Amino acid sequence: MAVPRLLSPDQARALVATEGFATSADGTRIYYRSVGNGDDVVIAPFALYHGVALDRLAAGRRIITYDPRGRGKSQPVSPDKVSRDLLLSDLDAVRRAVGAKRVTLIGWSGGGMEAFVYTLNHPGTVTRLVQLAPVAPRFDPYSGQMMADRRKRTDAAARATLEAKVKARAFAGDQARRCREEAAVNRPALFFDRTKVKLVPDVCVYANEYPETIGAYFGGLFKSIEGFNLVPVLSRVRIPRLIIHPLQDNIPLEGNKEWVRGQSNAKILTIDQSGHFPLYEQPEVTLAAIAQFLDGEWPPAAVALPAVESAPLR
Repeated sequence: MAVPRLLSPDQARALVATEGFATSADGTRIYYRSVGNGDDVVIAPFALYHGVALDRLAAGRRIITYDPRGRGKSQPVSPDKVSRDLLLSDLDAVRRAVGAKRVTLIGWSGGGMEAFVYTLNHPGTVTRLVQLAPVAPRFDPYSGQMMADRRKRTDAAARATLEAKVKARAFAGDQARRCREEAAVNRPALFFDRTKVKLVPDVCVYANEYPETIGAYFGGLFKSIEGFNLVPVLSRVRIPRLIIHPLQDNIPLEGNKEWVRGQSNAKILTIDQSGHFPLYEQPEVTLAAIAQFLDGEWPPAAVALPAVESAPLR
């Protein structure tokens, strides 16, 4: 088994990033960041959260991260300009802007579901797909379970204090401060080791991420995805798919097993001692697994699942 192509932390820090904007189908400007060189092009949404966390994969590869419309450094949009289809047009705009005919995708969180749909809709364009801590392939019952788990893990007293401050207009004229206080209350629920919350980039430097703005954004997005169910079409995507599930994520393991069950081209890798941000809680194991998969091999601990399991995955 070959050693995965993965830069050292020092090598990654020495990379020089280039930045640019792609233009989506409706004229929206989409920010992207590129590091590395090579024929292999890897694209991942959510540059604002990934920061430099994926740069170590730029060993003979180009790693492209980008912010979807209305997020991070990309152009702000009104809620009626947010939908799954429009987000997929943003991904395609970035692919075209960087001159890539075929790409590997890394979709984290909701991006894992969206990257699958993009792959489904663009046969022959995507060579391999990593779904990193993705939402489950169907909305019910797993989205409700995910949100219930997040509420359970959130400090209720801190949440009540924050809501009282918002009601009293304590953040009037300083939405960045409100954004950071919201993150301080809500984000720890997404982590196994809460001391690592500080490793996530400060997204509150972007006006797109202010609470009122992002609330309206998700209101628009949810209209286009509520009730989705991709299970009936999973077999139509036949490229290799690696699902990475952190065991302490809010997203139920049973939900993410559905991405794999009965699919001969898909395997699931579970990572212990990590919540929803494995690139920050377990970077070594996460990046090594992704690099090995990008090199054309399955990580040894990744497993396929039969259509009907005889024993639970642990």
